[in-house]
Amino acid sequence: MAGLSNIYVAEALHRAHILPTVLAGTLVTSKGKPRPALEDLAGAVRQVLADAIRAGGSTLRDFRNTEGGNGYFQHNFAVYDREGVLCATPLCSGTVERIVQSGRLTFFCLLCQEKP
Repeated sequence: MAGLSNIYVAEALHRAHILPTVLAGTLVTSKGKPRPALEDLAGAVRQVLADAIRAGGSTLRDFRNTEGGNGYFQHNFAVYDREGVLCATPLCSGTVERIVQSGRLTFFCLLCQEKP
């Protein structure tokens, strides 16, 4: 997803239950209409960004907000940088996995994220 950091992409895909390996073109019909999974993803992106803004962003190394302080959204990550940890989704027994896509780390749960 262009324009979003890999942190927020991983979190939004997890909330929408979509694997990061799904091709974007499969999220629309042959006539270009959004499939339900795409609508779920759009809502998840809005939720993740709103939650991150409320938390002041994500401080992993050197991020500082406009007042020089840290963000705290990293304390709410469900999948990002949680490789090997049990999935945070209720009733899911999966473990967070990590892959590299286009040189960027991507985290996901193979059990609760799927191909739409």
